Amino acid sequence: MNSNNIIGMGKTSMVSIKGEIDIYSIENFRASIEKEIQTQATQIILDCSELSYMDSTGMSVLIELRNKTKEMGQKIIMMNPRPNIKKLLSLTGVDKIIEIVDNPAN
Repeated sequence: MNSNNIIGMGKTSMVSIKGEIDIYSIENFRASIEKEIQTQATQIILDCSELSYMDSTGMSVLIELRNKTKEMGQKIIMMNPRPNIKKLLSLTGVDKIIEIVDNPAN
């Protein structure tokens, strides 16, 4: 997972999520997002274009991190999730609490 900062309105952080998010990779996922939360970026964009799979562990941590960012006045945005990930987000209702976009906001 790579991260870098983008200059825009407020501070936006971008995190590229690649491969699978499951019980074996969850700590790296959590650490990457928490690192960006600490930068106090107003938006944390998760580039999910290379995310192939997410299990319930990943969903739980995603919701936990979303709640943490909301409390701090930050926002998580999922960008370019694959159809299988979009379907999972829709079935679980996560798409109602985390913004999903097909292109980055300029």
